[in-house]
Amino acid sequence: MDASALRWVLAIVGIVLLVGIYLFSQHQNRLRKRVAMQTFAREEIDSAFIEDEQLREELENLNQIMEETNIHEDFERIQINPAIEADLAPVKLPAVDLFVADAVAAVDAENLISYLLKHPDDRLITGEEIESAVLHTGFEMNDDGLLEMRQQEELCFSVTSLSAPGDFSDMGALDFTTLGLQCFIDLDSNATPRHSYEVLLKKIDELVRLLDVKVFESNNELLTINNVTRVREKLAS
Repeated sequence: MDASALRWVLAIVGIVLLVGIYLFSQHQNRLRKRVAMQTFAREEIDSAFIEDEQLREELENLNQIMEETNIHEDFERIQINPAIEADLAPVKLPAVDLFVADAVAAVDAENLISYLLKHPDDRLITGEEIESAVLHTGFEMNDDGLLEMRQQEELCFSVTSLSAPGDFSDMGALDFTTLGLQCFIDLDSNATPRHSYEVLLKKIDELVRLLDVKVFESNNELLTINNVTRVREKLAS
């Protein structure tokens, strides 16, 4: 086959391919239109597609309606599914009764410095956790089953349990648990209240890290720096 005949053959093949591609693309377009017509409503087919200008006008009208309505309505109060939302709303459980040991109750309120160490959700603390914390912080247990922090044989502060009976005598038992600890100073019988208070704050800081608890005042409010400052000023005066 000479060069001229080959060129003609290639040209014919190219034309056939172009015609085939064109016919295939037309066939695909027809299929897409058929599918589109099946998915559109009759009204949408009759009116064709919305022009950009028309869509823009519709959006502007909607924005104006929303702005006018927002003046009179509080959308934050709208509930999509009131019944479901009521079911999902967290239930606030009643406050747990914290036990006050006799050793704390016997101290006059004016002479008492007291802080509570517990989980905010009132999760129980196990005896094993307390034993580990006592081992790392240097507390000792007295004859009444209360934990004491002493320095140079002087009592700085004591610790009671927030669960009855208020002591740690059975701390080694497998079923021992408590709602938390109450660290307190009896100013009337404490020889070095200012020093004892600083020791109290230091040991509370260690217990917070070891037990992963929070510190509360006796009224169950979280302890703040302002409270600590007020106590320091009281002791200084």
